[in-house]
Amino acid sequence: MDTELIRKQYDFELEQRNSLASAVNIPIVAITVVTAAASAVLLDFGYSKQVKTYLFLGFLAIVLLAVSHSIYSVFRSFWNYEYKKLPGPFALSDFMQQLTAWHAEQGKTDADAHTDAEADFDEYLNQRLAEAVEWNGQNNLVRGNYLHRATAAIAVAVACLIPGALLYAYTKAIETGPVHHVRIVNLDEVGGEAAMSKTPASSPSAPSTAPATSPDQAPPPATTSPKPLGPPNTTFRSITELTKPSADVDAGKK
Repeated sequence: MDTELIRKQYDFELEQRNSLASAVNIPIVAITVVTAAASAVLLDFGYSKQVKTYLFLGFLAIVLLAVSHSIYSVFRSFWNYEYKKLPGPFALSDFMQQLTAWHAEQGKTDADAHTDAEADFDEYLNQRLAEAVEWNGQNNLVRGNYLHRATAAIAVAVACLIPGALLYAYTKAIETGPVHHVRIVNLDEVGGEAAMSKTPASSPSAPSTAPATSPDQAPPPATTSPKPLGPPNTTFRSITELTKPSADVDAGKK
């Protein structure tokens, strides 16, 4: 068994674990963006009982399902995985000393005991490396598959979000704004009352007093009936009704 090859595979699987942990950020960012966009168009869409509304809801339903599957796959790509690695250097050194002592107890010389202990140690190390490579490789394979599913689900969500966004833009483009109803109530009465408020109230004419006579003038002859008074001012209100503008305008359909 080639020890160098097994060690390279062991290092590769540990580096692959770190790469998979970093690659999780890509679908997480994509999930956040797609979810925000889907929420915005869902809340602001002009719903009606038309085919475009059902198409829009169908596309957005696929988007939400794909995003949900992507979130599940992202969690499964890094949750609850155990990796194997070699024991620490102190444990390996102690094991090497134990092997050397055991071979010395078998009646071998120190040189032979050390040589046989190294051979046993290399065999043990290769077995542990192969075990860790196999275990870690299986974990990385499963995690990579889940990460691929998460990315594929996000791609499906984006593919369905695009036609949904186009339907949303089309609906907004043809949507008419709200029509405001303006109604003028009793325009003739309001105008007449305003004119009256500006006209001073009329009062009956006070009887004119006779001018004072000087002493050298003779007083006028006495009369039995008073001087007639002029008629008072008359008030009038126009009976011509103004034409009221019609405010009954049908609102445009959204």
